[in-house]
Amino acid sequence: MTSPLPLAESVSVARRADELLAQSQHDIHSRTDRLFALLMVLQWIAGIVFALWVSPLAWYGTVSRTHIHVWAAIFLGGGICLFPALLGVLRAGEPSTRYTIAVAQMLMGALLIHLTGGRIETHFHVFGSLAFLAFYRDWKVLIPATVVVALDHYLRGAFWPQSVYGVLVAGQWRWAEHAAWVLFEDIFLFVSVRRASAEMKDIAIRTAALEQEVRTRQLAEMEASKTAAQLRVTQQQAEAATQAKSDFLASMSHELRTPLNAIILYSELLQEEAEDRQQVATAGDLQRIQSAGNHLLELINGILDLSKIEAGKMTVSLEHFDVRGVVSDVLDTIAPLLQKNENRISVNVAETIGPMHADIMKTRQILVNLLGNAAKFTHGGNITLDVQQSVNSSGHGIVFIVSDTGPGMTEEQQARIFEPFTQADVKTTRNYGGSGLGLAIVSRFCNLMGGYVSVESAPGQGSRFTVRLPQDVADVIDVATVDAA
Repeated sequence: MTSPLPLAESVSVARRADELLAQSQHDIHSRTDRLFALLMVLQWIAGIVFALWVSPLAWYGTVSRTHIHVWAAIFLGGGICLFPALLGVLRAGEPSTRYTIAVAQMLMGALLIHLTGGRIETHFHVFGSLAFLAFYRDWKVLIPATVVVALDHYLRGAFWPQSVYGVLVAGQWRWAEHAAWVLFEDIFLFVSVRRASAEMKDIAIRTAALEQEVRTRQLAEMEASKTAAQLRVTQQQAEAATQAKSDFLASMSHELRTPLNAIILYSELLQEEAEDRQQVATAGDLQRIQSAGNHLLELINGILDLSKIEAGKMTVSLEHFDVRGVVSDVLDTIAPLLQKNENRISVNVAETIGPMHADIMKTRQILVNLLGNAAKFTHGGNITLDVQQSVNSSGHGIVFIVSDTGPGMTEEQQARIFEPFTQADVKTTRNYGGSGLGLAIVSRFCNLMGGYVSVESAPGQGSRFTVRLPQDVADVIDVATVDAA
């Protein structure tokens, strides 16, 4: 049991934690300022392009020609963007810089909405800008941004509704509807920012305590043996680095999911509105935004699972369940992918298969990843799932065998497919896509439940993945890691 730190050391740790937190916040603010400096310049260029190509058509509909909006994009856009961009480079990390950037970002969104004649897809710039501003991890930045959006929609809605809503006459309270959606997103971003700030503070405290402990141990160990002390310090630093990496991945993955979920939600809402207005092209663009967001969310979830496992925070929740029911549920899940690549699947479940006592969610994820992997790499072929009973020296088990008629793998490729972010080779990634996390998660989940996964394959002869899990996981794993249902 660790003894409490003396008062002087506690004060030192608290002071060091404040320094680490302040430095971390300043680094985040500086990096985000420089990011927005580049973004401002790119938006200015985009505004000019909109004015040259889109704006005349959006406002007059038939003729594309030099328009007053071109001059507005050049001079007004430059006035909005260049000063904040300079601040982002010359005064990165200063509070006044990020507040100025927040106001300028929303003013640039207002200009882009005006240049495109109030088109609905351009309004998505506002929601995206708020999500980017949340990268500062300073909720106060959202206040001036929200005020600017509300005032812009109110004033232009009253005096020039065509420039913001694309209609000649707008409802009296339409600005309030748009402002309400912005406030709705602000709520999600506020919760995300506060949670991220709390996690940063917790990491700073633990880092400061670790530094203090390392310093104390170094002094004590140097008195006994300088060589032995150095070895122990090196080991501790390596463990701390591994833990810090896992904490960082878990923290960033969690922080990104909340604004990403908000973006996906708003893209769905805007897509429904576009479909109601029969704006086919706009609905297609929003569908692609939603699809890309879901793909990124899946990747973030995979990273979060791996980081939890590496940090030793992933537990196993045990319950009794019917294997056939899980198999049926998995088949329903992967059916669209099978149809997409015109694959056929056959399932053979042994009559002797009884219920399992294991983590049903992890078992299901193992089968989804393996069958999904087979369906992705196989085109117009056959996929087989065999479920068998197994009895050996370690006890009763359930064996899941997934076979396919895909391209197969060499021995060198098989040796690295269970590592995170790794696929068979560069050509595989280019041809089939994917993040390289699916099989890595399968391997980790099997190990967590006291099982294993293996692969047999040859080029041109398909692949065969074998998963063996204990029929009763509680018999083979440490009870301390189990969250019994």
